Amino acid sequence: MVRQPAFAITKLFLNRVPVRSALATALYLLGSQLVGLLLGFALNGLPMHMPEATRNLLSALPVLVLMFAGGAAWGRAVARITGSPEAWRMGWAGALSFAPAVILAGITLGSLEGLLVERAAGPDLPIHQLFTLLFVPAAFIVAGLGGLALGIAQRDWTLAGKLGFWVGLAAAGAFLLVDIVMDALGWRVGAPGAAQRATMLTVMLLGNLGAALAGGAVVGLLLQRYLPARTIQL
Repeated sequence: MVRQPAFAITKLFLNRVPVRSALATALYLLGSQLVGLLLGFALNGLPMHMPEATRNLLSALPVLVLMFAGGAAWGRAVARITGSPEAWRMGWAGALSFAPAVILAGITLGSLEGLLVERAAGPDLPIHQLFTLLFVPAAFIVAGLGGLALGIAQRDWTLAGKLGFWVGLAAAGAFLLVDIVMDALGWRVGAPGAAQRATMLTVMLLGNLGAALAGGAVVGLLLQRYLPARTIQL
């Protein structure tokens, strides 16, 4: 008797637009990135006789292709979940925002890491604080650009601005929260023994998962509020 109400509550919870949007965001965006990276590592490990630059380019191709495909699937999934009639435009928005945003964030992180860590040109901060300082804004950039693109797909610049800001803020806040919780649990980036248990990778993956869920939930919430109002106005 207890299991039936619990199942009904769980089903009701999972049917909510923000929850479905959050799960779709994590599945398509983070999932495509992880599968692409695994395929890239697999290709890089094959016994191929070619220059290192060519090998790296070949290894990067599945990552890029799957991130573009995952972004497109994400945009169309969000359109279906929120009832948007702009499924085609949102698919293109997802494809053209996710992969370029990740590339932009990666290039920026690499440049800042070289400046702050290798050249010691910035403040003398511990590694875990530098990690937070670099990756939290990166989460804001990637999520914010995705939200901005979905708003543009709706042909509404006001909505685009709201999505860009609030989705980015939610994603950055979730990444920061995961980082703080993991640090409190003993998973501190740069601590003794951190490399042996892949602390940075673990915190980064969990932070990205939290960012995807939080950002995706805000996307669903804002679009759910916007679309009925737009229908009434039309």
